[in-house]
Amino acid sequence: MRLIPGALAALLALVAPDAFACDAQIPCAVADGVYYARVPPRWDGQARLPVVMFFHGYSGSAEGVMADATLADAVEGVGAILVAPQGRAENGSALSWSFPSKAFPGRDDIAFVGRVLDDVERRWPVDQTRVLATGFSVGGSMVWSLACQTPGRFTAFAPVAGAFWMPEPESCPGGPVSLRHVHGLADRTVPMAGRVLRGGALQQGDVLRGMALWRSIDGCVAEPDQEAQRGALACRTWSASHCASGRELTLCLHAGEHEIEAGWVADAFRWMESLPARPKGAALKP
Repeated sequence: MRLIPGALAALLALVAPDAFACDAQIPCAVADGVYYARVPPRWDGQARLPVVMFFHGYSGSAEGVMADATLADAVEGVGAILVAPQGRAENGSALSWSFPSKAFPGRDDIAFVGRVLDDVERRWPVDQTRVLATGFSVGGSMVWSLACQTPGRFTAFAPVAGAFWMPEPESCPGGPVSLRHVHGLADRTVPMAGRVLRGGALQQGDVLRGMALWRSIDGCVAEPDQEAQRGALACRTWSASHCASGRELTLCLHAGEHEIEAGWVADAFRWMESLPARPKGAALKP
C-alpha cells in the first residue's frame, strides 16, 4: 500500500506521541543524555505543571530517584512533575556531575540541564513561574553551580548536603537567586567545612563561606531576620525584605549526618511558592 505524503504526515502525527512517550520507567532522550519524568497521576492533561528537578548524588542514578516512593509521594503531593536528569560516568561506572571546580571531560552538564528543560517544556505544559532545582550530595553541588552559572530557568534552588567545591567562586555571573540549603551538622561525607578527596585532587567547599557569598550577591544584611524550627530543621532566613535584590536565602541545619528526607523537598517547594514574584530571567543557553 502506498501513502501519499499528506496521508503519511497525518499518520505520523497520530502515532508520534505514543511512539516517543517517556515517563518514570522509559527515559526521555535529549542530544547528549537522558532524563526521567513522573507526572502527577491526577493531572488533568491540560493544567500547567510546576517542576521539581532532582539531581542524584555520586553513584546514584535517575532510575534510583524514580524508584524512591517517598520522594514520588512528596512531589505528587505538591502537584508537580518530578524530573530526574541522568548524570554520567566520572570514575568507572559511578555516575556524577561535572561543574566548575569539579569538572571532568565530556558533556557540558550545565548546557545539558538546559536541553532537559527545553524537552520537558516541549512534552508538557510547564508553569515557568514554579520550577525548583534540588538535589542531594554532589547533586546538591550541581544545584549550587546552576544557581551560580545560569539560574534564569529556575524559580529557586533547594540543595541538600552539597555546596560549592574548591576553588570556590568569587562571584556568580548569574546574579542574585533565592536559595534554601539543608545540611547535617554531623555530616562526615560532605562536612559543613568540606574535606579533601582523592589525595588532594579535589576539595569540597565550606557551606558557611558559600552562604556568605550568596548574601553578598543577593545584597542581604549580615544577620538573618527570621529563625524557625521546622521539625528536625533549624532554619535561619534572610527574607526578601532584608535583601536588596528582593531574593531570599535560607540555611536549615539538622543534627544528623549525610541524609535527605522527602519532606524537605516538599517543604522547599512550598517555600518557593511563598517567594515574592519576580520577572522571568534569561534562558539557559545550549
